[in-house]
Amino acid sequence: MKVRIATLAALAAFAALLADEQRKVDSRLRSSEETLARAGRELAEVREAGARERLRAGRNSGAAAVVEERLAALERDAARGERLHRITADEIERVRRALSRDTDRLSRDVLLPSIQVNGKGSVGGGTVIQSRPDGKGGFATYAVTAFHVLQKAVARKDGSETRDPVEVRVYAASGEVQESLDAELVAYDERKDLALLRFRSSRKFEHVARLAPRETLRSVTVFTPVYAVGCPLGHDPLPSPGEISTLHKEVGGERFWMMNAPTIFGNSGGGIFHRDTRELLGIAAMICTYDGFVSTPVPHLGIMVSLLTVYDWLDAQYLRFAYDPGVTPEMCERMRLDASRPHPPTTRARFEY
Repeated sequence: MKVRIATLAALAAFAALLADEQRKVDSRLRSSEETLARAGRELAEVREAGARERLRAGRNSGAAAVVEERLAALERDAARGERLHRITADEIERVRRALSRDTDRLSRDVLLPSIQVNGKGSVGGGTVIQSRPDGKGGFATYAVTAFHVLQKAVARKDGSETRDPVEVRVYAASGEVQESLDAELVAYDERKDLALLRFRSSRKFEHVARLAPRETLRSVTVFTPVYAVGCPLGHDPLPSPGEISTLHKEVGGERFWMMNAPTIFGNSGGGIFHRDTRELLGIAAMICTYDGFVSTPVPHLGIMVSLLTVYDWLDAQYLRFAYDPGVTPEMCERMRLDASRPHPPTTRARFEY
């Protein structure tokens, strides 16, 4: 709670700073517009004078040369003024975009879809990606997280597997725990470090992450600005700003992305959101460590699972309904059954010559 209050206070101070900066930029813009207008008037006057001088057929070539020189100088001043105007206008637009950042909306789109996942002796983050009617009078809500956060909930013995429920905590905008629920592990992939959770309730989960479409994900580059949201050291979901640092990190034969938003134990499984669009881009998986005499975590070397990987994984598991509201569980079950049926033998065409 104290951390969140401090964060909001810092955001308010930042907004005040940006407002002061906008006033300064507005003043520079007015000055540049006045300079540009004055140069334009002088340029018109000199062009008119130059035309009169040229009509005298060179009777005063020295004066004509002076006029031409002044004309060229004013044209250069006008060009500089136009460039300054464009630069200043771009700067104002940047400041206005920053000032228009609604912290309430930012909290709603980034923090409130984020949950805390408690495995047996471990804690991490998670992100709600869908909440839909379950066909039984209630609602099923789906969240993605990192498998290693809850791997102790999976027990294997004599070729069989059991999955224990996992506790998830939902938080209010104040940072207080709103409710605690048991979630079931629907699917997981150890190599990709992904897990899909489902928890049921009598009401629809109000805050669901906005998922970046595939075309947006394919346009992500190094320096794309992000927020990493997780539960560092067991805190309620907290944001850390940073940027995508690479799209090519291989771990155990799987491809990951990396980011430099500071993360630490407890961030695993939390969402990585685009800082401008507030769309989910991926899931935090792990951080790099330096292994010397002791293993030292490097917080700004974070490894994340791209949402492209999440989409492909859920599609392959016939779980598209967990993120796509246009697809139902029944549709996915039919696709799974169709794929499991043996294909009829291929009939070969016979040709007679």
